[in-house]
Amino acid sequence: MAPSPVCLEKLRRSLLLSSAILAVNLDRAAACALTALGIVLLAVAPASAANTAIYKCLDNRLGLVYTDLPCKDGEKLDIRAGDADPAAVARLERVRDQLDQSASQRIVDERRAAERTALANRLRREAEEERSAAETAATYAPFDYGYGYAPFLPVTRMHPPRARAHKFREPLRFAPRPPYFVPRP
Repeated sequence: MAPSPVCLEKLRRSLLLSSAILAVNLDRAAACALTALGIVLLAVAPASAANTAIYKCLDNRLGLVYTDLPCKDGEKLDIRAGDADPAAVARLERVRDQLDQSASQRIVDERRAAERTALANRLRREAEEERSAAETAATYAPFDYGYGYAPFLPVTRMHPPRARAHKFREPLRFAPRPPYFVPRP
């Protein structure tokens, strides 16, 4: 008996799904292996770096260069990793404490300066507002009760009125009245 096409399709899908799951599992396994290898390399790297020779050399511009590669006319430095000098560690701690204290003091000083600046700006702004309100009140003080009435006084003329031109008299002009006729050659 031949299997039905529906059964074949289901079987094919299940095989594809199982191969995808297997690929995901292999990817996870590879990722775990790479992570473990990285951890081992990180653990071994400082030990190998401690035994690395350091050379003191001059570069093309005669600047001082420290490198782990031997160079021409370079001297090998004797650097041993080990316990630090207790006096040097104590000095370092004192300097770090002083730096921390100075940094905290600087932060406090900057905050105080910012507060003083903000207060000065606020006081200046308030003074300007008061001054502008006082100037406005002083400027418009006589007119703050509404419109006033001025008595009507007739204007007396000191000079007699000028003679006016007659309505029908035509004013002097420089050009003739339109329509203009321009002679053509």
